[in-house]
Amino acid sequence: MLTMFYQAVSLTHIILGTAALLLFWWPVLSKKGSAVHRRTGHYYSLCMHSVAASGIVMTLLVWGAPLAAKPELMARALTEPQLYQRLMDQNSFLFLLSLLTWVTIRHAQLALKTRQDRRLLRHWAVLGPVLLLVAVSAAVLRQQGAYQPLVLVFSLISLGTAAGILRYTFARNTTANAWLVEHAVAMLASGIAAYTAFSAFGGRVLLSSLLQGYWQMLPWLLPTLIGLPAIFWYRRKLNQAS
Repeated sequence: MLTMFYQAVSLTHIILGTAALLLFWWPVLSKKGSAVHRRTGHYYSLCMHSVAASGIVMTLLVWGAPLAAKPELMARALTEPQLYQRLMDQNSFLFLLSLLTWVTIRHAQLALKTRQDRRLLRHWAVLGPVLLLVAVSAAVLRQQGAYQPLVLVFSLISLGTAAGILRYTFARNTTANAWLVEHAVAMLASGIAAYTAFSAFGGRVLLSSLLQGYWQMLPWLLPTLIGLPAIFWYRRKLNQAS
């Protein structure tokens, strides 16, 4: 029963992730504030919330019921301690990425909702997941960062994301359009997360014969290498317009 549930969640994760990849460009390219921008942005956010939630559920199932979630692989892993530890490390990393996605897309919506009034962002229920992201990032970085370059990169990105959210949340003063900057940057960051997942899992399969050694990290890093400069440029553009 749990195996079927895991497979259903996994299929839902893939379908909604694909939908998010396509929907991402409508709010990005449409006129800001238009009906199309708001509607497609809303649908994109729903997809990304669901993708992050399903990712978290899958990782929790692997921790709680590994034989049910991945019966053949985990049956082998239980007799091979090194393989089991590697799978658990991978699961921790995937949990971090799912949590990062959820915190990012949620912050994008909250920044839009609260605008100038940031009191809601300081509520414990809102701060909790951000602080959890800090704790998980630090734990994964400590456990795997020394020998896993990808874990090092994305743990630091997660810590930086959480720090940025907390800085905005508790800033004494902000510019008039700071909420718009937060919303736009968080939405773009969630797009990087979506394309990272697609590039890492889909692109790695397609390019497995071409990418060897450390080049196998390229599908993971490419969306970030392209997306981060775009975010910095767009943030600067919005700040100059304020």
